Amino acid sequence: MGKRAKFKFVVGDTERQSEVWTVIITKSDVYLTTSGGKHTKISLHESGQGNWSLQYESLTEAPFVPAGGRHLAQWNTLDGTRGPMREWFFLLLADSELRQGRPSNEGKAIRIPAPGAMRAVKVVLAITEPLPGPPEEHSVFVQAPIMYLFSHQLTNGRVVVAVWREVPLPPTVKQNMDKVRALAWDTAKSQGLDPVGTKATIRVTDEHGVTGFVEVAPYSGIL
Repeated sequence: MGKRAKFKFVVGDTERQSEVWTVIITKSDVYLTTSGGKHTKISLHESGQGNWSLQYESLTEAPFVPAGGRHLAQWNTLDGTRGPMREWFFLLLADSELRQGRPSNEGKAIRIPAPGAMRAVKVVLAITEPLPGPPEEHSVFVQAPIMYLFSHQLTNGRVVVAVWREVPLPPTVKQNMDKVRALAWDTAKSQGLDPVGTKATIRVTDEHGVTGFVEVAPYSGIL
């Protein structure tokens, strides 16, 4: 049980890949950042509060700051499925959003194979109830097509387990991705910014009430 841990993962190969995602665990809180989103982070707190926020150090640099503060979205991470282990958060990384280029902060990232056409890799962070002992005393059994990424015990005794699997990309999600990408382009132009490379992200909720985010690649001339 460590107070702090860091994990990185990326989808695809060195020719076409997603952004590099970093998961930082501090005591009993979890933070996610991406190589292409220097202004924002996702926070999953022990209290049950989930935030998508501007980072404090980026408040003077970010092109948009909400009138009510730095939070772009907030939700209750305790919503959704229940049980000894439940889904806590997820990311959808679609094949259509993989881009050329190798992010500079890849480091020792875990590399996940690219999904097939019109499909996505779904990375799930699941969380257990508090365990009476260290995680090595409790086996984590993962069976294909679900694949293990990493796990870490929080200071409150719960264990975060990250897994991934390939899933179909719902047409409605793809349509929303295209709309949000176009909106990000138009917003950048209206602000006098270079729209090429403008990032966009979609927050979604699955059938169990679990919140997740969809990575949307910028317009870059490679579509």
